[in-house]
Amino acid sequence: MRQVAERLAVSTATVYALVGRGELEHARVSNAIRVSPEALERYLTRGRR
Repeated sequence: MRQVAERLAVSTATVYALVGRGELEHARVSNAIRVSPEALERYLTRGRR
């Protein structure tokens, strides 16, 4: 989540909020939330439209 936050230039709390609202695709692995590089690129591409 820290790396995603850095890439988006936001806080980790904002990333968790994006995940919680379903705006950022993710996968849960045990207790961890993972965001693939492809999912992050899709999110960034949607934001540029």
